[in-house]
Amino acid sequence: MGRNRLGLLAAGLALTAGGASGCVMGRVYRDHPLDETKIARLERGVTTKAQVLEMFGPPQEIDARELTAIGLPFEPFLTRRGEKPPAERIVTARWFRYTYSRANAMALVLLLFNYAEFDQKNDSLVIFFDGDDRVEDFAFRKGTAELPRFGFLSRASR
Repeated sequence: MGRNRLGLLAAGLALTAGGASGCVMGRVYRDHPLDETKIARLERGVTTKAQVLEMFGPPQEIDARELTAIGLPFEPFLTRRGEKPPAERIVTARWFRYTYSRANAMALVLLLFNYAEFDQKNDSLVIFFDGDDRVEDFAFRKGTAELPRFGFLSRASR
């Protein structure tokens, strides 16, 4: 009877260990792919901010800070303490950032050993605007092309 009990205990432990382990794989897509044909239509000094918004929609990130002209003292132009600098002394830095992200995830969960991997790449488009709300400059980087199609298993074959 003792042997049967030991065999049942071993089988129970094996089932528990097997049930507590597993493998998870997944893909993550954030936002929508950036249309490279629309990026090719951007023209410096011609394309307006309204046209950019029509082509790409609202950006994920906007910068519209007002900066005091760096290196120039503005105290002589101020009449009262705490007064803001005159408008002609303010430089605006305005840009939009559009980002598309893709990622592969994999996790292996065992009784005594766990392993997880998350590999993410981004496509980024940054558009700078001048004072007339026209495209001053832009930069695009397609990073999602560097993402291995099937996670770490396909990385070695590249």
